[in-house]
Amino acid sequence: MRPELDRSLLVDLARPVVARISPGEDELFPLLTEAYFADPGAFAEPARRGGPLAFGLPEVLVLLTPVALAAMTEAVRYVVELAMRKGHRVTSAALRRAFRAAPPQSVGSASDAQASLELTVQEWSEVRRIVEQVAVRGGVDPDQAALIADAVVGQGRLSGEVR
Repeated sequence: MRPELDRSLLVDLARPVVARISPGEDELFPLLTEAYFADPGAFAEPARRGGPLAFGLPEVLVLLTPVALAAMTEAVRYVVELAMRKGHRVTSAALRRAFRAAPPQSVGSASDAQASLELTVQEWSEVRRIVEQVAVRGGVDPDQAALIADAVVGQGRLSGEVR
């Protein structure tokens, strides 16, 4: 599996984070998603944040969608590499369940339905660190980056529980 090629997985994982932290971006999410995938590196380079990834004054507002997509890309990459080191096969379905994202519209195979992916507290801490680091690199204020990281980890660790 190559997560950087699975846009639908990344979109499924990023959408709830954006909805929770920046609900005003909901209508822009599809457009911002396309803009992000057209040039994934632009979100982290201040000189290239113009065009569809910019809104208003860059120092006033950083759109969360490209940051969330970049953060989820790095988090998924980490989890996939971790699982491979442990000798596990990782599927999109297992990643969606680990991060508690909505399942895709299509039904996965029976083996996907059985796949399980559990992370330790230390591994979730690393996911949180990765997400926070990517968010800051994308121009997000450190306090807001911490909230994004908490949302990603909380989405995976606390889904279905009282928050």
